Amino acid sequence: MDIDEAPLLHEPDLMLAVLRVASGRAGSLDACIDHLRTLRDCAKVRHRVPEAEVRARLETVTAKLDRAGLIEVPSGRPFRITPRGRKLLADHPGGIDDSVLMQVDQLPAPSDEEHPGVDAPSRSPADAGYEAFSEGRALADNPHPFDTRAHLDWQNGWSRGRDEALRRRR
Repeated sequence: MDIDEAPLLHEPDLMLAVLRVASGRAGSLDACIDHLRTLRDCAKVRHRVPEAEVRARLETVTAKLDRAGLIEVPSGRPFRITPRGRKLLADHPGGIDDSVLMQVDQLPAPSDEEHPGVDAPSRSPADAGYEAFSEGRALADNPHPFDTRAHLDWQNGWSRGRDEALRRRR
């Protein structure tokens, strides 16, 4: 099977993977490959594709997303999602492709003016949950009210930290 025919490895899938990985923490191509592997395992896709091919395509996608201002790619450091990337990901949770990227220049850049008087958080609740796990805190230490999105985001970040720790142990 050619990579062009491989489920969950088309360019929109790769763009979505890069943005999702970058939205939860500082991203890397290795983290994106792990994310895609997990998705393919959950979908019970058993056919393996050479990692070098996937990595090359991820590099191309990362460059596109960087040029579109959806992620920041500091040289030699992990990439991070930008406010514009977060907005686009929220607006298009099912996938992003070139047709969506073509509209990016027409979108206003998200700004603090949308929420005057509110300081932008230094990190997302998911990042805080991820860090909380690495600091040894329990899932019950979630500081957000139970019936809020922040509570779920923090819990998802904590769970992602635990899952990565389990994978490293294997």
